[in-house]
Amino acid sequence: MEETLRIMMPIVIAHVVVWVVVVLVIRKMLLSDTVSAVDRIGEAETELRRYEERLRQEMQLHEEELATQRRQAESELTSARENSESDVEKMREQVVEEARREAADVMDKARKSERKLREQVALEMEEKAVDFGGRVFRLVFSDRLNKIVNSQFVDELLDALEETDATGISVEASTAEFSSSHPLETAQKERLQSILADKFGVNIEVNESVREELLAGLVMKIGSLEIDGSLLSRYQEAVIELKKEAA
Repeated sequence: MEETLRIMMPIVIAHVVVWVVVVLVIRKMLLSDTVSAVDRIGEAETELRRYEERLRQEMQLHEEELATQRRQAESELTSARENSESDVEKMREQVVEEARREAADVMDKARKSERKLREQVALEMEEKAVDFGGRVFRLVFSDRLNKIVNSQFVDELLDALEETDATGISVEASTAEFSSSHPLETAQKERLQSILADKFGVNIEVNESVREELLAGLVMKIGSLEIDGSLLSRYQEAVIELKKEAA
């Protein structure tokens, strides 16, 4: 037994030493792999942190770009809204101004039309007033009185011509136009021819045309000289004066 133990002990010790060596080798290998693995893990963690930092920086940069773009978009939107509101306001002001001008034009045209209509009505009223006065004259005055009034009108015109200072009046004419409401008497024609020769130095034969609408009196035109001594002219002047008083 002892002999067997003596034989077995070296073997056992050898095996123990071998196992110890194997364990130490394995442990060393495991420790080396563990350290290497830990180092690799540390490197991986460092790389991961770097990647995370780079990713964070990129995300921050992207967010800043987005914020800048958002602010720019909001600024452009605000500017566009302001420009749009300004354009709308300008268009509104333009439309209002055009409407005011059109309204002013319409009012101006209306005032002009009204003034023109008033003038036309006034002229028609004057003509009707004169015509009415002539009709009243014909209805009130008999033919005999009408002839007397006419003779008086013609004589007044001749008297006025005789009293006229013709020093500054120059009449150059070879013909003349005479219109009377009634045929002139021979004495009146001769007196008129004499006055024209003495006052204005013209020798013209008086041949009048009869115009009953003159009512009474005489109208004559010699060159640039024109004298209206008719009753119709008096009526027209009277209507104008009455219109002025009414105004």
